[in-house]
Amino acid sequence: MTYNKQELPRYVETAGKITVLTALTGVLIFAFVFILNIGKTELQKAEAQSGTATTTLTVLNTPPVWTVGQEGREEIPSSTSTPTNSGDTVSWIGRATDANNAPYFLIVCSTSATPTAQQSTSTLGTNPPICSAGTRFAVSTSTVSGQQARAATTTTEVAPFSESNAWWAWVCDDDPVNPRCSTTSSQGTTATNSSPFNVNRRPVFTTFNNGGPTNPGGTVQFLSSSTDPDVVDAEDTIFLTVCGSAGFSTTTLSCTGVTVASTSVPGSLANATTSRVLPAIIQDDNNYAAFPYVHDQHGHVASGGAQGVNVPYTVSNVAPTVAGGTLSLNGGSPITLTNPGAQTTGFTLAYTVADANSCDAVGGGNADEITGYVASVFRSGVGTSTCNGSAGSYNPNNCYPSGVATSTWNLACTASTTSCTAGGADDTIIYNCTFPLWFIADPTNGTSTDTNFHLQHWAAGVAGVDNNNATGSMSTSTTPVELNSLVAIGLQTNLIAYSQLEPGTNMPTLSASTTLRVLGNTGLNQLLGGDSMCGTYSPGNPCPVSATTTIPQSEQRYATSAVAYGSGTPLQPTSTPGLLLNQIPKPTSTSTPATGQTFWGIAVPGSISLAGSYTGQNTFTGAVSSPATW
Repeated sequence: MTYNKQELPRYVETAGKITVLTALTGVLIFAFVFILNIGKTELQKAEAQSGTATTTLTVLNTPPVWTVGQEGREEIPSSTSTPTNSGDTVSWIGRATDANNAPYFLIVCSTSATPTAQQSTSTLGTNPPICSAGTRFAVSTSTVSGQQARAATTTTEVAPFSESNAWWAWVCDDDPVNPRCSTTSSQGTTATNSSPFNVNRRPVFTTFNNGGPTNPGGTVQFLSSSTDPDVVDAEDTIFLTVCGSAGFSTTTLSCTGVTVASTSVPGSLANATTSRVLPAIIQDDNNYAAFPYVHDQHGHVASGGAQGVNVPYTVSNVAPTVAGGTLSLNGGSPITLTNPGAQTTGFTLAYTVADANSCDAVGGGNADEITGYVASVFRSGVGTSTCNGSAGSYNPNNCYPSGVATSTWNLACTASTTSCTAGGADDTIIYNCTFPLWFIADPTNGTSTDTNFHLQHWAAGVAGVDNNNATGSMSTSTTPVELNSLVAIGLQTNLIAYSQLEPGTNMPTLSASTTLRVLGNTGLNQLLGGDSMCGTYSPGNPCPVSATTTIPQSEQRYATSAVAYGSGTPLQPTSTPGLLLNQIPKPTSTSTPATGQTFWGIAVPGSISLAGSYTGQNTFTGAVSSPATW
């Protein structure tokens, strides 16, 4: 503010507290005393003269004064509960008047020492006051008398600011000759806007990590090395927020994108932590973004190299699982072999493979997380510990593993779900399979008189395999099925060629033979029956009853070894066969069937008069032998 220098004399006349009348009174007193102290001659002489005296006086400037109730105070209260964050502004306001109507400054100092006003060397308002001691926190611009002044400063983490800062506010005028500062200071008008003001310093955030790979459904622990330097009143608590992308709002104290995890109230005094429970189904990846941000209870974000730096966390790969209840062997129906001496095809196996990493691999497209399976079909007494899906466990009697070549066992499986829902929400693939079984597969039907394994059954075991070649535990079907007995035989040759005999003679020993092959899955005896022999026999055209042209079937004898003819067993009619206990064992090899030999002999009755070639037909039927003989 500037003054009109032409008006200066009038400004001086009215500016002081000592008036001109006071000065004249003093002159008169001086004159009275002078008269009393001079002689008559001098008095007569003085009375004879006349003259004037010039009076001079310097009127001193007075400082501005506070407006009552509007003394210096914090504009926005700054206290231990509501500190000013470092980097933010703390400001003071106040109102004062100046008797000379001069403009004034509001100054805030760190000590109670009265500040020093500064005389302007040229234009008014160019030299604000300074603090006589300590730090000048803030000073206003030159302010018109009677109007509110405002002083402000930006706080920092370092000197001259500390966590708690005492202050004193003064007003100083802008007089060009003798500037003055108020005789009284102010430290606020209420408990909330008064000295000291508090600076909230940032937390310090140095490192960030997580607890390592975590399985789906598990809890990821996010850990920080973080502290807060403030201790006035009480140490500040700190919070850790982990974002899925870079970006944190200091206004809302939340991620600008997806929030991964956040510390809950009341926070911690040091090393803030938080955690996240992973979804039960989530893709395995080592690059799940984790951008950490630490802030204190007053919303001040941390300093330090770890703030906002991505430290990804890892979701572990886990092996697929197969629930036993999803396994269906042959649709729950008994397995019946129908192809003697070979494989019976068309049996079924269905199951569902689930993967907590979803069935869709990271990267999407056609990349599936579930890539295969390990399967086996087995007699329950063998179990998955032996029949574990590996090629080495293969045994056509009781274990069919997927590890063998399809030329050995052709398990053919197709996925009914050929692709997964993108994004990982789908976790299953359903497989439907067909497979064959060899004729020697162990039967489990019946009772103890029927099979050796009547207390067992057949089951399936399956384990899933993922794209990292992780294989789950093998689960077993919960609905077992029986495998039925297959009674089947085959003759090595279908001809019994007896020796040439005259009527009334017989073969000394049973020297003809037949070899029976077992083409099923049980041990066997034989039921043997036959037709009479004659020159006109053909199937469906039996021989006539004739003593001279027909040899009865009973003239044939059989045994399990080449005994004498008389020791053999006479052959029964086809309609009522006889049992031969030759106890052929159950076959155990698909390429070398079990066999049993029967020895034969014949006698030609003396009544036969017709020479020539005689033909007949014997019938062989398998009969399950005692399981103890298998």
